[in-house]
Amino acid sequence: MPNGPEPGTTKYAERTLQLAERARTAARVPRPWPRWFAPARGVLGAAVFALGGAPWPARAGDLTGALLCVLAAAFVVAHYVAVRRSRVLAWPGDGGTTWQRLTPTLVQAALYGAGWLLALPFGRTAGALASGVLLGATLWTQTALHDARARAARRAAESE
Repeated sequence: MPNGPEPGTTKYAERTLQLAERARTAARVPRPWPRWFAPARGVLGAAVFALGGAPWPARAGDLTGALLCVLAAAFVVAHYVAVRRSRVLAWPGDGGTTWQRLTPTLVQAALYGAGWLLALPFGRTAGALASGVLLGATLWTQTALHDARARAARRAAESE
């Protein structure tokens, strides 16, 4: 009986180590969301925040409230389905410092607030619609940018 490893065990161990390193790299690469998620997030977000902030006549109040509940539920369900399919990051953004991770959320809040500036000259309805559209466009754009970066990082990790 030899005192060393059996023939072939070194290559097996090297191959196992390489596979483990590839798996670790693949786990660190951000996963892209489904392709439908960016438009759904933008449109549903815009609709929910525009309808939620606008004043409605009393006779349309019940119908608007029901529509708002359905759209808000669809917004939450879209996020749930996307997260279940591709996992989620604990912080917004793709990594880096706390400031870099919070920047996308702060941009969303700033643009939502900027939309409400139209309420001063044009009224609450215009402010609600503008803020909803700006927020929806921001959500769509940021999600699409995240997807593009995630897909590029995934391709780069798979080609190595």
